[in-house]
Amino acid sequence: MRATSRQKRLKHWAGATLLKSTGSPAPDTCLKSNLRRVPNRSYVPGMRRYPIYISLAAAALLAACATAPEAADTGPPPEAVIAEALSETNPFEAEALLSDLLARSSLTTEQRVQALYHRGSLRRQDADDREGAVEDFEALLALAPDHSLAPNAQTELDYVRTDIEEIKASMNRFLNLPDWFDGTWTLGQHEQAVTRYRTSGLAPTPEQVQTLIQAGYICEADSQEARLHDFGEDRDDLAGMEWCDAPTS
Repeated sequence: MRATSRQKRLKHWAGATLLKSTGSPAPDTCLKSNLRRVPNRSYVPGMRRYPIYISLAAAALLAACATAPEAADTGPPPEAVIAEALSETNPFEAEALLSDLLARSSLTTEQRVQALYHRGSLRRQDADDREGAVEDFEALLALAPDHSLAPNAQTELDYVRTDIEEIKASMNRFLNLPDWFDGTWTLGQHEQAVTRYRTSGLAPTPEQVQTLIQAGYICEADSQEARLHDFGEDRDDLAGMEWCDAPTS
């Protein structure tokens, strides 16, 4: 009985000494105390023991991010690319030039405005991408609403929105494949329009063939016996032509 009381006193003395020497409660008391102060938070011992190491690691990471070099844009000067696009006779190649330019992150606001305006105008007309034109003009107006080109962009945006409404209205009735292709292509859904022709086995109209050659969807075949279509009569403009594996522009 005496030995048991002495053990209890020693145990009590050890806990009191720990409190006095360290200024911290015993381990089980520490756990309970923390859980009471932050009732809805999990207790993570390691996070409390090494705050300085976490701070140093975070500082090192921020320093590394701050000193990491940005990817440099490459290519001709933007003004030269825009001039080349404006002089290009193939509208789809001109659009590709401007799209590559707009992918650069180093363009100034003026350069980006010029590229957006010219690509939007191109898409509204010869490049046949009315929905893409809307995106370009809206992006320009959001980027630089007070720019000298903003009024022109707004006017073209109004025109192209009207075009889209009329095209979609005309497609609400039964259409043959060439008419459906024209509407879908003009909206800018080129892949969908081409896929429908390719799977149908029918040949596009002569005008559509020329457009598809320019856009890189129809290519000259290695053999004159190649056929672009499975049904319908042969035509001179189809001789030696085939569907390309992928657009060339």
